[in-house]
Amino acid sequence: MKRSVLLPLVLALCASPALAQTKPATPPAPPAAAAKPAACASAGALPQSWSGQAYAIDGEQLGGVGLKAPLKLWGLQAPALRDAAKAETVGGMRARATLEDLLARADHKVKCRIARFDSDCRLVAQCALDEAQPVDLGGAMLASGVAWGHELEDALAWEPRASQRYADAEFEARKARKGMWPAWLGEK
Repeated sequence: MKRSVLLPLVLALCASPALAQTKPATPPAPPAAAAKPAACASAGALPQSWSGQAYAIDGEQLGGVGLKAPLKLWGLQAPALRDAAKAETVGGMRARATLEDLLARADHKVKCRIARFDSDCRLVAQCALDEAQPVDLGGAMLASGVAWGHELEDALAWEPRASQRYADAEFEARKARKGMWPAWLGEK
């Protein structure tokens, strides 16, 4: 009996114009993508690009020869290289080895477009192998299944569809159970 009384009331409330409005009255302020955190004052100015020899620090960071701040690959997150007890993790070692193998294909030469500083004063960048057929490192890491998409809502000005491309690469790797996905999904 109560159910028949509540259903029309709920339907009437949902149809209310005040509740139907889902957009905010004023648009949100755009994120300060290029703003440098105050703690990064010693990191210098934000460069637009960087190219040179790089090495894998872990599965998502590159150290560059002659580069002051490390590069954080845009759009992905990899497992931590070490756990709380400072022991190396299997996922972290696999991610770093995959990134190092990719870098070795091009003699560790990369070209990066820098998006911003992150809160840890790293340069967030989209990087590709510097070879005749450039390979996007972030996309390759996602496609291999050793990393997952992260902060893909922060679109890149020079490649607006990169977020979708990265999400698709992650989805395909997860669907095919590549890399670490079987463990991440709790499969034996």
